[in-house]
Amino acid sequence: MADLTSERERLIGELRKLHASIRLLTMHKGARLMDLALTIPQLRVVFLLAGSGPMSMSPMAHELGITLSACTHLVDKLVRAAFVARGEDSDDRRVVRCALTDKGQALAERLRQSIPSERQEFLDRLTVEELRVIVQAMIIFQRVMAEMQAEESETFPGEVHDGGSIR
Repeated sequence: MADLTSERERLIGELRKLHASIRLLTMHKGARLMDLALTIPQLRVVFLLAGSGPMSMSPMAHELGITLSACTHLVDKLVRAAFVARGEDSDDRRVVRCALTDKGQALAERLRQSIPSERQEFLDRLTVEELRVIVQAMIIFQRVMAEMQAEESETFPGEVHDGGSIR
């Protein structure tokens, strides 16, 4: 039993080291995003508007899961950077709608194209056996996460899960 415990601790330590190493290796990939001088929440606004089209502040804040004032602050910065423009709603002039500018559309498209190509480049470097190992590991990871979510649902019934559905 002690051997299994020490082996488990050794493996968990190895996973932590690997995770830290992978984070360092991927930091330079994220440098392009940092070069944009945009935060992750600001990028979420850009991608939301790219996918949904023009939106008013309240639905945008709700979709992002943030307060209206936080959403306004994010949009203000994106407007100053010329990624987002504010305009009147054609049906109700009291409503302000936000939409991506051409610069914002170009950014969203450039990021949308770069992510899959980098993912594909990574996958192309793996052997079939390495892909099998990763698939098996991801199946285990998914199973454990699903078990944890199910336990959480039992502990906190009625909580929101799965992007908005209530269990």
